[in-house]
Amino acid sequence: MPLKPQQLAGSLQRGLAPVYLIGGEEPLLLQECCDAVRQAARAQGFVERELLQVERNFDWSSLQQAAAPSLFATQKIIDLRIRTGKPGREGGKILTQWADAPDPNIILLVSCEKWDTSSRKAKWASALERAGQRVDIWPIKAPELPRWLAQRMQQHGMQPEPEVLDLLADRLEGNLLAASQEIDLLALLKGAGTVSVDDVMQAVADSSRFDAFVLAEHMLCGNLRDGLRVAAGLHRMDTPLPLVVGALLRELKITEAFRLAMRGGEHEAAAFKRLRVWRNRQNVIRSAARRLNTRTLFGAFRQLALIDRQSKGRAGGDPWQSLDTLLMRLAT
Repeated sequence: MPLKPQQLAGSLQRGLAPVYLIGGEEPLLLQECCDAVRQAARAQGFVERELLQVERNFDWSSLQQAAAPSLFATQKIIDLRIRTGKPGREGGKILTQWADAPDPNIILLVSCEKWDTSSRKAKWASALERAGQRVDIWPIKAPELPRWLAQRMQQHGMQPEPEVLDLLADRLEGNLLAASQEIDLLALLKGAGTVSVDDVMQAVADSSRFDAFVLAEHMLCGNLRDGLRVAAGLHRMDTPLPLVVGALLRELKITEAFRLAMRGGEHEAAAFKRLRVWRNRQNVIRSAARRLNTRTLFGAFRQLALIDRQSKGRAGGDPWQSLDTLLMRLAT
């Protein structure tokens, strides 16, 4: 039965297996699981490590060569990375043979960045699982992300307010590596204890990098001067424009959805809950919905579509100048 990533630590504490097969398309979790195996192995005397990267035309005889006894250590880790999750016929045969007779002085760590159904059901994968431990890594779904963020922050001794988890989940969905970096930054700047939305915003303000989220806040508030400053910072850092367009489009859509909800007689609290607008941002959305009418918002949607086409070479003009134009229109 494959392990979940959170179960790996307990398994390693109970003892090492001769083979570990770790697959999944979450780079952060894949890296951390492999690091945990390597660290546990070193603690048990497996101090030598050999890295093999399986590419096209990979020579599988190098795996047998890596297993040859060393003059400097009797125990070693072979770190075999199969990015595609498909070792091919020859590789599958050799891995199956290895699983049938694993070397007690070697830990074979096989990691796969791609981990589809055919790979999981392959004969070689089943053989490695029988010989040791297998860890299947699945993407963190949007409803699961706040809990994952909370657990991550608690490891640093931080106690996040619920709005903090909503804010980080909205900003970082689909990018666990960025989420981990954001939490590490908060831990460095804030330290242990309660973490509020203001703490998160202060951490962003203190950071040398500008991001699309901050730009969206200034856009909704009609803060032209700071909006132009942040846009210039994004431009200098070569921030991908699709990321910026996506962030601004999302905030404007929420604003328009809130306007329609109020015109339709929906209760304000219910609308904010449905649209996942956390408490500290409700005043921003409320004020923007009053300030921006439907004509202005749909004009902004058209301008964002133009910026997107310009960024992809499908329309003439400078997309960053068009972005400044959008900010000026929304500020008046």
